[in-house]
Amino acid sequence: MTGSIEKRGKNSYRLVVFKGYDLDGKSVRHQKNVHCKNKSEAQIELAKFVTQIENGFIIEGSTPTFKEFVEIWKRDYALKGLAPSTYCRYKGMLETRIIPYFGNLKLDKIRPIDIMHFYNLLEEDTQLQRKKNNHGKKTRKPLSKKTILEHHRLIHAMLHKAVYWQMIVTNPAERVEPPKAPKPQRPCYDEDQTRILVDNLEKLTGKDMKYKVAILLDIFIGARLGELAGLEWSDIDLKNGIICINKSSQYLSEKGVFTKSPKNESSIRDVAIPDFIVSLLKEYKLWYNEQKIDCRRFLARI
Repeated sequence: MTGSIEKRGKNSYRLVVFKGYDLDGKSVRHQKNVHCKNKSEAQIELAKFVTQIENGFIIEGSTPTFKEFVEIWKRDYALKGLAPSTYCRYKGMLETRIIPYFGNLKLDKIRPIDIMHFYNLLEEDTQLQRKKNNHGKKTRKPLSKKTILEHHRLIHAMLHKAVYWQMIVTNPAERVEPPKAPKPQRPCYDEDQTRILVDNLEKLTGKDMKYKVAILLDIFIGARLGELAGLEWSDIDLKNGIICINKSSQYLSEKGVFTKSPKNESSIRDVAIPDFIVSLLKEYKLWYNEQKIDCRRFLARI
């Protein structure tokens, strides 16, 4: 790799580094204008410039706009690596707020101050894109600190990918202090409230039994909603009183109901259940099978 220095004016020099030829036979050069007192200082700057190029700190080619990068990020990462519900949530954040603000900016032109200004805007208005159904008016409803923090995490993660893919040198989001959101206190039943709930669930019979089963199961196995909805009879060992949680059922309007792996590998687990839950599940399974038989008889008569 060779470099040269061109004098452009008083205390002004152009550094030119020849890297080689591309597949089309065109020369690959990097240029940088610097201000130095003399040629000796310019030679020092040239040595630094060559080192930056050799270490991959100078990005080759045209830098895409943020909007163009979003399509690359979706194609090469998000659609493959994110859960459908996560991708859907991120897609909404990008389309309604992030792309309208950053879309036309080149990735390497996004500065920490731009990101900070974006967060300030979100504290004033939830929508940065004008909607047809509100006649072009802004909503003027501030986002919560928690939601702004989610935007920060997405922007930071996306720009981190851009650095990893050598599309930009540094991640400007790393120089922005994220909004501080207080951890919400989630309400939960105490022992007395849970006892009252269980007593009232005992009154449910027939077609309402499914609600009793679902709620009691959730109390005793601590499953997420999607994990509970994804349970099948093949996951339940009534003989040994063991339930295997190994999948999650979810719904998205654009995808319908689908089954996926749990949130993480540690979520796959076997959970022991007490005898009265085993008895309840046996009772429910009898009722469940009877409904299937009745349905088949009804269809046979049609």
